[in-house]
Amino acid sequence: MQTPYSHRKIAAYLMVLSGITHPAQILVYGARPEISGPAMQGSIFLLVGALLLTRYRIALWVAVVLPLMGGAGALYRIAALEPTAFTYFHALVDFVVVGLVITCLVRPEIKPGGGSVRDAVEEAKN
Repeated sequence: MQTPYSHRKIAAYLMVLSGITHPAQILVYGARPEISGPAMQGSIFLLVGALLLTRYRIALWVAVVLPLMGGAGALYRIAALEPTAFTYFHALVDFVVVGLVITCLVRPEIKPGGGSVRDAVEEAKN
C-alpha cells in the first residue's frame, strides 16, 4: 500500500527531475528568451525536490504552491503560445506533484515507515 510518505518521495524525485529538465531545454532549443527564462526559473524545482526529502511540513506547502504556479504557466503556454514537448511534460509533472503532495497534507497521520501514529503509540507501549 502506498503511504503519503512514499507519495512525498515520488513527488520529490519528480521535482528533482523537473529541476534538471527545465535547464536542459536550453540544450535542445537554444537560449531563446521564451525558453531560457522559464528554463532557469524551473531550476528552482531542484530545491523543492530536495526540500521534500526532509521532514519539514513547510516543504509540502512549497511543493503545492510552486508547481501549481509552474503548471498554470505551462497551461498558458500550451493554450496561447508555442508549446514544446518539455511544456507538456512539465505541466504533467507539476500537476502530478501537486496531487501527491495534497495527499500528504490531507493524511498527515501517516509517518515515514508506513505506520500511523496510533500504531507507533501501541508499539511504544509494548
